Amino acid sequence: MSLLPLIDLSSLPDAQWLVEPPEPSGILIGSPTEVSGQQAIQRMADFIGDSIQAGELETPPHQDWLAQVEVPGIPSALLLFGAKRTEDDGLECSLEDCPYLVGIETILPAIDPLTMYVNMVRLVSAAAGEAMFAWDIITNRIMAGQTLEDAFLGDGTEPPDRILWVIEGIETEDEDWILQTKGLHRCGRAELAVAHIGEDSHQAALMLLDGVASLSMEHPLPSPSEVARIGADLRIQLATEESLDLQEYLPSPTAVIIDPDGEDASNILAALDQPTVAMYRTERSSSRETRLARESWPVFVATCRRICKEIDCLVQVPFMPKDDTDQDTHHLWLKVVEVADKTLRAELVHCPTDIPGLTPGERHDIDSETISSWCVMLPEGPHGPDAAIALQSMYPE
Repeated sequence: MSLLPLIDLSSLPDAQWLVEPPEPSGILIGSPTEVSGQQAIQRMADFIGDSIQAGELETPPHQDWLAQVEVPGIPSALLLFGAKRTEDDGLECSLEDCPYLVGIETILPAIDPLTMYVNMVRLVSAAAGEAMFAWDIITNRIMAGQTLEDAFLGDGTEPPDRILWVIEGIETEDEDWILQTKGLHRCGRAELAVAHIGEDSHQAALMLLDGVASLSMEHPLPSPSEVARIGADLRIQLATEESLDLQEYLPSPTAVIIDPDGEDASNILAALDQPTVAMYRTERSSSRETRLARESWPVFVATCRRICKEIDCLVQVPFMPKDDTDQDTHHLWLKVVEVADKTLRAELVHCPTDIPGLTPGERHDIDSETISSWCVMLPEGPHGPDAAIALQSMYPE
């Protein structure tokens, strides 16, 4: 485990949606023992293998110590602090097992907030000595045990970019719903929202918000006058919360997703309910998903061997366009119908109209080098590469 180098993956959003400076981001680590400021700073220096500049600051009443730390390779100064837990903090971990918190706070660079977020967790975990859980102050998300290890602390690990935000629901006076992100302001971007959502559109709205938030990490959010393409057949516009009279419900700035020249996102949400419609994905999230899918291929094959006759097991394969066209690469889902030793035979579930020569139902032989993802449609919900460990325990070889 080490610090990751920052990379410029993003184009900053239109000035309408820029949050400058970004809101501070904070992480608390649960520790089984009390940690002094000197211990935490020394552990952090040992972790990076370099000296760091640190200075004590005036300590607030609810903290034991507070220091400002400058770490080589980290663009902003870090606030590092320690505090005893209280009985009313709402955490499931008992005070006896985990009596102390070590915290970190800094500004995430808008060009690459995810890498800086991972580095924050690694630095404060090293400072604590032992990380029983990580508590995101902005999203209130708590990560513990194997989840924390797999997402942040293991060699070669990286969490999905949606770790940077959560999606919250707001019921309005009109008895409909607004779904909004919480966490993008710390990434230097406007929060996103979808308004006037009916009960049957909640899942599509969640997909839309997660997808556009992810795309905003690598592509600029368009100005309110522009129409943006987020899929082969998906186009959106963004409106301010004031222009839709939603400022009493949403923080500023918030980019509300609407249909082009519309007042809500009803057409987009209806399109996302169709099995043949898919959103674009970022290069980073696609690469991560592909890597995880290929690493966990033996788990997926073993699971298919056990249950593919009763439960749909789907595998995703990229179909590349011809070299002389400007068509998109389509990642298409196929249903597993036969299992060999290390390969599968699967049939196309659907086929976009702009890919000639493919027919739904036609069969292809698939191996680990030809896939970009996989999914097992269990009754309790779909399980993909992120859930490989859970599947392995449910369906051992």
